[in-house]
Amino acid sequence: MPIKYNLTKYDMLAEKYHELSQKKDTFTPPEELIRAQAVLIAAFSSSHSWQTNKMITESDVRSLSNSTDIVIAEHILAKTTKWKQVKNMDIQEIARTNISGMFPVWLNSIKVDQNTRMMYRQAWDKLQKEVFSAECDGNTVARQTQG
Repeated sequence: MPIKYNLTKYDMLAEKYHELSQKKDTFTPPEELIRAQAVLIAAFSSSHSWQTNKMITESDVRSLSNSTDIVIAEHILAKTTKWKQVKNMDIQEIARTNISGMFPVWLNSIKVDQNTRMMYRQAWDKLQKEVFSAECDGNTVARQTQG
């Protein structure tokens, strides 16, 4: 008998990140945007970047601005490896965290080039509009597997 389970948009997005992380070739521009979303999730998630997450969730602008070494180090880890490990729970955590006011402070703290800044802004806007804006309830997809 088939096993039924529901996938939320968080599950589907985490699956998309995982599939992209398995790719060996260079990324296309749309894939780079998806990767940037995963980097942002990893950079803000408590399970990947706990110090940055703490500063952001406490809305501690001064600490975030003054702790650039920590923020940069966690961003580099998020960009190189942690984005490949983003799970649906990380996405849910960030969706439920008020980061919008702290995003520009974080973006200034990581000291990246203009193209990367623009990519992160686009990725953040897309996450907010397409993933974080609506509650996940009612946005599930039923899947069946043979078990």
